[in-house]
Amino acid sequence: MSEKFLKEGHTVIATSLEIESLKSLAEVYDRCERESIDINDEESISETVEKVVDKFGRIDILINNAGVPAVGALLDIDLETAQRCVNTNVFGTLKVSKIVGLHMAKRGKGKIVNIGSVMGYASTPWAGIYALSKAATHSMSDTLRMELKPFGVQVIVVAPGAIKSNFATAGAKLVHVPEDSLYISVSKYIIGRASASHAPGSTSTDKFAAHVVKKILDPVSPKYITFGQSSWLFFVFYYLPVFIRDFVLSKMFGVGMIRIQN
Repeated sequence: MSEKFLKEGHTVIATSLEIESLKSLAEVYDRCERESIDINDEESISETVEKVVDKFGRIDILINNAGVPAVGALLDIDLETAQRCVNTNVFGTLKVSKIVGLHMAKRGKGKIVNIGSVMGYASTPWAGIYALSKAATHSMSDTLRMELKPFGVQVIVVAPGAIKSNFATAGAKLVHVPEDSLYISVSKYIIGRASASHAPGSTSTDKFAAHVVKKILDPVSPKYITFGQSSWLFFVFYYLPVFIRDFVLSKMFGVGMIRIQN
């Protein structure tokens, strides 16, 4: 989305723990500034926000898009992986929102955009921790939206469907099915879950960014921007009776193929 904002003529302060990863973007666009930030460190967040405000005078839009994947059966998943996912996706987002939200509230204007997921609508087998983190992000954003509305600050949730990105690649590297797992017989489904967003028909990042940025730049943005391949399906799952949702998702992700080991 950073590139789309830049193409629209806006100044972007792109942040990352690994600032060198932003080098190519900054080299192409003069209006792109780079800043290093650790969203799990409040001091790092405060220093970066203060630096940006001192230089530019304000922050109009905050995009909380830092995210960590977590794929695996809940009984198998490494707790360190689970905690890293939740700490980054939920508490990291909250830490940045608190500091930037205070600045925006004092100005009486601003937008906070939190990247959720269609997984926040309906969890699937083999992605329980990630879904948990995104459901929490949705819930947190709903509360933040109500609490910041009196101060003129809008809070938007972006819930992507299947989008072609490097995120799935990162998730695939973290998947591990132990040899003694109860789910060893469906390991291919678990491993395949990590790259599900790269399935044929997945939405391109350019198309996704164009749609989302347009909505964010509207004077009054939607409270939820749900977009991307299969996103409509998860939106439907949210409203379906639980027994139907469980049946369909279990079939999609191979739960019925599990073989009980004696």
